[in-house]
Amino acid sequence: MKKKYLTIGDLKRNAFIVAAAACMGLTGCGSNNQNEEWNAGEEVAVPDGIITELTEEAPDQWKITDEQTTAPGKSMAILKYNDGRVDTLQGLELENQMKALSDNRQTYQQGGFGMGNVLWWSAMGYMAGRTMSPRSGYYANPGLMNNTAAWRQNVQTYRQQRAAPSSGRRGFFRGRSGGAGA
Repeated sequence: MKKKYLTIGDLKRNAFIVAAAACMGLTGCGSNNQNEEWNAGEEVAVPDGIITELTEEAPDQWKITDEQTTAPGKSMAILKYNDGRVDTLQGLELENQMKALSDNRQTYQQGGFGMGNVLWWSAMGYMAGRTMSPRSGYYANPGLMNNTAAWRQNVQTYRQQRAAPSSGRRGFFRGRSGGAGA
């Protein structure tokens, strides 16, 4: 009786199939420590919120008089009117105001010292998505911008980490560098 042997071409093909299956199947295996390594660096700390105080110096002429950090999600704008009234924008109301400002680019590019322009060029505007540095002309004291310089850097880092892929570990054949089963 004659035994049937595989030809060398078949052996190479079969070895390739087995090796490919092993590579794809074994990359998901590993100890819990390795799985924790995969998730390391995925969490990006949310930057602190900001409280911006605007003071009306003349009718519809505003200046930023104070900015300070607060807990994440607790941002607000404190509006001090010329007639002594004090109002706050926070939560959904503040989000809607900032969204309207960011959507209407023409409003804040024209300049002026209306509440919308001043709010957009404050740290609040930076948090809402403005990428340019603040304008000192909108501050009652230009030194106030220095109070939030470190905060702005944290927001920039947060934006970069959120936009960047997490350590290249996604996609086809982007597994561990140690090879199959390492």
